[in-house]
Amino acid sequence: MAARPELDLRASDAERDRVAAVLADALAGGLLDPAEHAERLEAVYAARTRGQLAPVTADLPEPAAGADLTGHLDTGPVQALFSKIRRGGQWPVPPLTVVRSRFGAVVIDLRHAVFTRREVVIDAGSFCGKIEILVPEDAQVYDTGTALFGKRSQPGGDGPVGEGGPVVRITGRSVLGHVRVMRGGFKYPWRDWS
Repeated sequence: MAARPELDLRASDAERDRVAAVLADALAGGLLDPAEHAERLEAVYAARTRGQLAPVTADLPEPAAGADLTGHLDTGPVQALFSKIRRGGQWPVPPLTVVRSRFGAVVIDLRHAVFTRREVVIDAGSFCGKIEILVPEDAQVYDTGTALFGKRSQPGGDGPVGEGGPVVRITGRSVLGHVRVMRGGFKYPWRDWS
């Protein structure tokens, strides 16, 4: 059996994630604009072989050996204690975001966010507080969290599930609080959250 060329081999999830991290680093460094980043990221997660991944970063500088490609990501927890916090805009979403609301309110707006991975996890924990997660129309959302004297909801959840978009997994616990997921464009049901 003849050896297959390296570029014909199937690409693994880890290889796709590494290329996505290079793209996120290029976006953070101003080498790519958000539209081009989104287009290339879509190509990364559609790629089946290493050969299909190679052209996506061919015109970008090689990352330095041992470089932390996620160094620009804000991976710290988002915590609201008797306060209100909103994270939105074109922020790079790390693979895991921890959100805590205690007697406060947090809005995590992913509609214009830059996904550095196809799948991200939001660990949403609410105690006597509110957490609202706004997702793009094409997002696939899986909420596996729990509630104790609290509530977790996905208004409009009976509508079409996103295809081809990011996968957002939501975990955590709501105790005497509320974790709500909203999809696409809408008006805020809770007044003056911004």
